[in-house]
Amino acid sequence: MNSTRNAQLIAQSFKVVKIDVGNFDRNLEIAEAYGNPVRQGIPAAILLSPDGQLVYATRAGELADARRMSESGVYDFLASLAKRGR
Repeated sequence: MNSTRNAQLIAQSFKVVKIDVGNFDRNLEIAEAYGNPVRQGIPAAILLSPDGQLVYATRAGELADARRMSESGVYDFLASLAKRGR
């Protein structure tokens, strides 16, 4: 998931804020505020507009298997989110 292509897309299109949820026992109030996207697996992603409005949240575990997803699969998913955030 840490390919150069993916890293470039992330750097150009997103501001990444990592939230440590530990073993689902830390910072869960943040996840709850955005519909609890970690419920179906980690990693999870939340996309906010520049004014802080929720645009998208992974509520069906879309990234739960990210380690097993192909590079292009991860890229395509992130690219679709980037288009939503524009």
